[in-house]
Amino acid sequence: MRLIKLDAINSTNEYLKDNIQKNLSKETQVAYTFNQTKGKGQRGKVWTSEPEKNIALSIIFYPKNVNVKDQFVLSMQFSLFILNILKSLGTPDLKIKWPNDIMSGKTKVCGILSEIKVKGRFIENIIIGFGINVNQENFTNLPNASSLKLINKIDYDLKGLVFLIFQSLKKYNYLTNAINGFSEDEFFKVNYQYHQNLYRLGEQSDFINDEGFFKGKILEVNKRGMIKIQKDNNSIVNYSFQEIQMVLNN
Repeated sequence: MRLIKLDAINSTNEYLKDNIQKNLSKETQVAYTFNQTKGKGQRGKVWTSEPEKNIALSIIFYPKNVNVKDQFVLSMQFSLFILNILKSLGTPDLKIKWPNDIMSGKTKVCGILSEIKVKGRFIENIIIGFGINVNQENFTNLPNASSLKLINKIDYDLKGLVFLIFQSLKKYNYLTNAINGFSEDEFFKVNYQYHQNLYRLGEQSDFINDEGFFKGKILEVNKRGMIKIQKDNNSIVNYSFQEIQMVLNN
């Protein structure tokens, strides 16, 4: 596994994507920067970040015989990975907001973006990018955003945090399972832990889709990333990530 430090860069995900052809050995690579200028979020949103205040970090790896339909298990795995990193720093009330934002209380401290390349029925490579709000204190027009510094009252060493993330990737089996595939027992464990940490599981929440606002309770998220919601009229509906969004209330 190779660690790559980047100066100002538009996107760590894009950097790894642009350099796939040079990585003939299919080595796992971790690229990071403290100055990402055009970070991408979910739903085509832009992740804005003050220079030298936050961490943008992306991992590329090459799974062996992982079916495309099982790709959300990888998202579950790495959501738990970064959640456990932030938990080790003493960050309170951490949860995973479906599909994979990391929340502390009602505020978002980390966004995750996964991009895959497919070959037939299998994943050829996957890039998982993390945008972690670390020392930034001003989030103009982002009422649901916060940072580790604001929450934990600590000014963090960005290099030290990157080292912690990199060493944890090497020490624990997150990458091993992701590359070699999940046994049924491993999938059950990841799925259980994901749901144990799922934001507002079983709680009445507000959602919006093409038809407007509605209330419902999250029952579960399946292996393909579809969310099952029990609506106010007791109907149960499965939604993909593109079809629905949770409304965060201050």
